Amino acid sequence: MFPESVKIVFTQYLTQAILALVIMLILRKFFRRYRNDFYLFWSWSWLALTINMFGSCASLANAFILPLEHPLRLIVSAITVSASFLQILWLYSGTLEIARTKKMNRKLIKNISAVIIPISILLVFLNYQDPDAGTYRILYRVGIRSLIGGITFIVCAFLLWRISQTGIGVRFIIFSFLGYGLLQFNYFLEVLLEVNNVNYPLEVPYFMGALDIFLQAVMGLGMIISVLEIEQHNLKKANNELDTFLYRSSHDLRAPLTTISGIVSAIRLTEDANKKEEFLEAIQSRLEQADNVIRDIITLRKGQKMDLQITEVDILKEIITEYDSLTDPNAPHPKLLTEKVGKTIIHTDTARLHTVLTNIFSNSIKYHNYNQENPYVAVDLNKVEDGISIVIRDNGPGIDERHLPKIFDMFYRASKSSNGTGLGLYLVKDALSHLGGKIKVKSEKGIGTTFSIHLKDHGPNNSEI
Repeated sequence: MFPESVKIVFTQYLTQAILALVIMLILRKFFRRYRNDFYLFWSWSWLALTINMFGSCASLANAFILPLEHPLRLIVSAITVSASFLQILWLYSGTLEIARTKKMNRKLIKNISAVIIPISILLVFLNYQDPDAGTYRILYRVGIRSLIGGITFIVCAFLLWRISQTGIGVRFIIFSFLGYGLLQFNYFLEVLLEVNNVNYPLEVPYFMGALDIFLQAVMGLGMIISVLEIEQHNLKKANNELDTFLYRSSHDLRAPLTTISGIVSAIRLTEDANKKEEFLEAIQSRLEQADNVIRDIITLRKGQKMDLQITEVDILKEIITEYDSLTDPNAPHPKLLTEKVGKTIIHTDTARLHTVLTNIFSNSIKYHNYNQENPYVAVDLNKVEDGISIVIRDNGPGIDERHLPKIFDMFYRASKSSNGTGLGLYLVKDALSHLGGKIKVKSEKGIGTTFSIHLKDHGPNNSEI
C-alpha cells in the first residue's frame, strides 16, 4: 500500500518518537528527584518532540488514506505543528535557565505557549484545499518551523558555549545543537527552493533521516550526562560542606565544654560567693552557646531531610507573629514597619519559612544600633507572578562590604565579637533552596542592611512552571 521510501521515513519517525519518549521519562525522573526547573523544560521539549513524531507518522499514513480536506488530517497536522513549535520554546527556556542560572518568566512562557496553538492552526489551514499547493503547505507546516528551530538550536549552542565550566555532557549537547540546527536550516532551504522550482544540490535523501536520529540520540545522551555531572558537582560540594560542618561543629561544641571545665576548677578553688556567682553565670552562658550550636545542627539536619509540607500561609501575619515572638516588650527593640502590594497568601512550607524569618529577624534585633533615634526593621511585600517578593531592611550597623560574599557560608561570622553559631544565614539559604526561593543582600556600614527574598508559591497553579 505504501511505497518503500514512505515505509523507511515512517520507521524513522517512529524511532524518533520512541527515543524522545524514553529521554523525556528519564529527564522527568531527574526533575522529580532534583527539582531543577531546566530538567522540567527539557523533558517537556522531548514530550513535544514525541507528539510531533507520532503526529508525523499519522500525517504520513493519512496522506495515503484520507482525502486532502478530511478534518482528521487537519487536526493531526495542527497538533503536530503546535508540538514542533512548543518543543523549540521549551528547549530554549530550559537552556537559557542552565546557561544564565536565572529563571525564565513563567507567565511569558505560558502566554507564548498559548499563542503558538492558534498560529499553528492558521499555518495548517493555509492552502489546505488546493491540491496543487503541496509545496506551499510543506513550507508553512515544516519550512517555517525548520527555520525557527535552526536559529533556536544554534543560539542555544552558543548559550551553552559561554558557560565557564563545561563537562562532557554539555559538550555533547553543544555538538548536537549545532548539527541539528544546521540540519534544520538545510531542510528550510530545501523547501524554500522547491517552492521556487530551483534544484538544491544539498538536498538530503529520505534515508538520511537517520542523521536526525543520531543527533537526537547524542542530544539526549548529553542532557542525561550533564544532569549527572551537575548532581555529582552538587554532591562533591555537599561533602565538602559536611567536612567543614563536622570540624566546625565539633570545635564549637568542645570550646564551651573546655571553658566550663576550667570554670568548675576555679569554683573549687574559691570561697568568694560573688566569684562563684560570676562563674555560674559564665557556665550558663557557655551552656547556652552549646545549646545554640546543637539547635542549629538539628534545624539544618531536619531541613535537609524533610519533604516539603505545603500549606496555605498569610506571609504578612506570619511575619508579624514571628517578629513579636522574638522581641521582649520590656527590652529595646527595633520597630517593625510593614507594607504590602497585593495579596500576601501563598502556599509554602511553614517550618522552612520559620527558619528564614527567625534567623533574619533575630540578627536584626540582636545586632541593631540602639543609640540612634528611630531603630526599625521594615518589611515590604509584593505579590509577583509565581510567588512573593519580601524585602527586609533595617537601619542597623550594616555589614562591611568585604564580608557580604561570605555571609551565607557555613559557620561564617562577619565579626569576631559575634557570639552566634555562624549557621544562621546558611540555614536561611538552605531553607530557601528547598523552597525554590532566592535571597540577595545589600549592606552599607553604618547605614543598614537589606535582604531581598523571592519566595515561590507552591500552589496548584505554580507547581511546575
